[in-house]
Amino acid sequence: MINKHLHKQPGMIYDQFFDFSRQLNVNVMAFEYSGYGKATGSPSEANCYADIDAAFKYLIETKKVVPSRLILFGRSIGSGPTCYLAERLSEGGTPVGGVILQSPVLSIFRVVFPNLRHTWWGDIFPNVDRMKRIESPVFVMHGTRDEIVPFGHGQELFLATPVKWRARPLWVEGGGHNDLEGLLRHEGTYFSCVLEFFREWCFTERGVY
Repeated sequence: MINKHLHKQPGMIYDQFFDFSRQLNVNVMAFEYSGYGKATGSPSEANCYADIDAAFKYLIETKKVVPSRLILFGRSIGSGPTCYLAERLSEGGTPVGGVILQSPVLSIFRVVFPNLRHTWWGDIFPNVDRMKRIESPVFVMHGTRDEIVPFGHGQELFLATPVKWRARPLWVEGGGHNDLEGLLRHEGTYFSCVLEFFREWCFTERGVY
């Protein structure tokens, strides 16, 4: 059985969580970030990191799940806390079984200033700087016509991932920021590609099973 983090983006519906659980035969843990939905507190980078740390602690200490049996899933801005946790656990010697990034950002400033070559002071969710320290298989999905986070973000994060951990990415021709599941649902490609990632990269002696 796979225990899976799914990072909730504002506006996402819980039907998608059930789809993940049913189609992929996994357990899904979802949570809201501080200041979003019904969650208390205020939204900030630090609070997002604290939120995912709390979710991880719950799975490890209460549910007794080992990190190598977890797949982290981060969508859009949710890719920030996902990469943060994946990097932290890798550096601590307890990497997760896999990381899925859907429509991810290089960093927040780079969404507005696409020609930035280096991370500026004050930039948040600097995923591109974290990738080289993540020691888990990484699967990137991105639409070629993403109107919010340019397609190049997904491409560059894929290239920033160490070759050893690069799973074949999924570039969705004509896909936008919020319609990848819808575009691929009819032909079943969305879940089949995720399952392929599980089978080729995560169902190993070090990964989930």
